[in-house]
Amino acid sequence: MKKAIDTINQTVTFTFDEGIAPITLAMSQVSPANATYAMLHGFAQRLGDNAAITKKDAPDGVTEEMRRAAVQQMVDHYASGTVEWNLKVSERKAPQNPVILAIAAKLGVTYAEAEAEVARRMLDQLAAE
Repeated sequence: MKKAIDTINQTVTFTFDEGIAPITLAMSQVSPANATYAMLHGFAQRLGDNAAITKKDAPDGVTEEMRRAAVQQMVDHYASGTVEWNLKVSERKAPQNPVILAIAAKLGVTYAEAEAEVARRMLDQLAAE
């Protein structure tokens, strides 16, 4: 079973393997009271999930203050008016190539500067051929 949320049509659709017919719930079919409760339930779940801190992230143990900070982080994210559902979107960094990292260290420059230098040298070499 798979589920898909369609924010444009305001539906949730469940699809199944083996040719079984999908099931769709449209928000237009739901009472305002249930829609509001579902929204609040979703946020309560989402905020609480952010407080699920792993032992890897807190090897000395998870404290209630850590959980509180994690919930506050999500509250601040949504209360900012953002349209981003995921908190990590803005924090996610592009992966860095270990060769470029080594070149940056060797040249004593930033990753971006090393990337630019590699590109410049490669283009010079291609132009010389």
